Amino acid sequence: MLEAVLQGPQPHSWIQLATGRYSAAVEILDSKILPKGRVEHLFDIQVKPEMVQALLEDMRKDEDVVKTEVIKSDSGHIYGSVVSSRCTVCKQVAKSSCFLVSVGVVSDENARWTVLRSEDSYKELVGALEEKRTPVQVKLRRTLEDTDLLTTRQEQILAIAFERGFYDFPKRLGLRELSGQFGIRTSTLAEILRRGQKKVLGEYLARRSLLHRRNE
Repeated sequence: MLEAVLQGPQPHSWIQLATGRYSAAVEILDSKILPKGRVEHLFDIQVKPEMVQALLEDMRKDEDVVKTEVIKSDSGHIYGSVVSSRCTVCKQVAKSSCFLVSVGVVSDENARWTVLRSEDSYKELVGALEEKRTPVQVKLRRTLEDTDLLTTRQEQILAIAFERGFYDFPKRLGLRELSGQFGIRTSTLAEILRRGQKKVLGEYLARRSLLHRRNE
């Protein structure tokens, strides 16, 4: 599977509102094209808890937002769907067979779209953007290997360790207590956590390095 990060004109939409005014992290879980050129996104937004209601109210007031439905809002996490009428890049991604993973604003003019899919799907998307004369730059393009991805077991153990306070300071439980809950040796758990942490940190640093190169 191919991962690509495309940089282009900032979307004049609810995404710009959420990431710009509220400094929220927006993850697009799914997208689809609707009649009249509209786009529907299933989203996961992370924002400061005290800003949740204000963000939702502003999203609903946005002139490009046709409909907003919130599935769940809890502790700064907002899950739901939104139908909007603009954003050329979003529309082309939704029309393609690529998966839109995330959207992030990097300046007043530009945003970055992270997409996943096959080489052919990626070329189809880039070709469609060129046809629409939408200027985009390819900031990252790589083939994902098995070693780049967390295994299901690593994901589960990291998530449970995080939720139960293993990474808190001070820790709410230690390695021995956590290994007892999983029924595995402390040395085995330590290795699983180390490998999982390395992959998560490696992915984070890889994405951050794009921002560093932009500012050089």
